Amino acid sequence: MGRGGCCWAAMGGRKPKLLAAEIEKIRTCHENGETITALAKEYGISRQALSRYLNQKTTETEMVCQIIRQWAKLNQRFQAVNVMDYNMRIDFMCEEECCTVILVNFREKRIAIENETDEMIHRAFGIKAKPTWEDFEEFLESRCFPRTRDGLRMILDDIGLDFYDPLAIVEKTKGRMAEDFQWMKFTYFRPEADICGQ
Repeated sequence: MGRGGCCWAAMGGRKPKLLAAEIEKIRTCHENGETITALAKEYGISRQALSRYLNQKTTETEMVCQIIRQWAKLNQRFQAVNVMDYNMRIDFMCEEECCTVILVNFREKRIAIENETDEMIHRAFGIKAKPTWEDFEEFLESRCFPRTRDGLRMILDDIGLDFYDPLAIVEKTKGRMAEDFQWMKFTYFRPEADICGQ
């Protein structure tokens, strides 16, 4: 009866799904010449189900590769950094024109920027060519309503936040302020989470 262990149909239950490690082992066996029919029999599942497992993994891998390629292409102007180290991109816009692109690495608390305009007043960090993480935090807070604003708790409730977090606020409000036409567009790079639908 192979590795299936028992006859699941006779017990009235469903055969458990194959584990990722089992799928990898099956794939290796298949690549080494074992047929899908023989492997399906050995693991106690149908040929069609086994084929779906093998194809699903390939599809997920292709999707991850596609997301990585898209991220690299989107950030191809960043020649001096490894864009794969960054998991968020913020386009700081003035109306429909991009003024500054910011790549964010939260784990190491660092950013990389590319300015797209010569107008210093529209750049995210003005004349600073290599802003620090502290500069980034100040920039985020500058695009929020102030911490000391009257009715702060009510405002946070309105946008669905429990506490004052500048990044969470600008993600909700797009960093729009009544005083100007600038705003933020967010792009996230997390291929595994995207594949899992998270």
